[in-house]
Amino acid sequence: MSKKTKLDPRIKRTNKYLRDALVELLKEKDVTSITIQEITEKAELTRGTFYLHYQDKQDFLVQSMNEVLEELIEQVRPKQDDQFFQESGKKNGSVSFLRLFEFIHQHADYFKVMLSDRGLPQFRSHMTEIVKKRVYGELISSIREEEGELDIPKDILISYITSAHIGVICSWLESDMKFSPAFMADKLTNLTLLGPIRVAGLENKIKLPY
Repeated sequence: MSKKTKLDPRIKRTNKYLRDALVELLKEKDVTSITIQEITEKAELTRGTFYLHYQDKQDFLVQSMNEVLEELIEQVRPKQDDQFFQESGKKNGSVSFLRLFEFIHQHADYFKVMLSDRGLPQFRSHMTEIVKKRVYGELISSIREEEGELDIPKDILISYITSAHIGVICSWLESDMKFSPAFMADKLTNLTLLGPIRVAGLENKIKLPY
């Protein structure tokens, strides 16, 4: 098991100030027109402090994005007891999804702006790939062969679940999070385990083309 270097609390605080400043600026203008000077002024830090941590604006943008997504993964990645597809899956899935929505809620300003047209163009695709590989990819790939093969290829299942969940998160943020994290976690668990048609009670109301 590899050990992660613990980040100095002062560095974490500085990074947060700069990231918060970026978010505030992104509410007003496009990322390409934001300067390092504007970021440091908004964060009430010096340019010298900025360059102690980052080579340039692009380095800052990429590192900030990776830091937040890494923290997201650590929060929501299934733990050893989260046997999502076993009989107790709903309970454990709800716990994992609750951690997901609570984290998004806690960092709502950041995710709102980064997933919008003003954010980094690659943020959504990068977030999707990370969640796909490091959450659902690892989880589904851990299913033992003796439990039987899935009815569809794992890569299709992983892509479907990931895309659907990112879409739900974006919709929730766009609605100003009108539902609580607990409500969203419960509904997303039901949708994932039972499927949208069944959850919505539409089995006998929709004619499928086959």
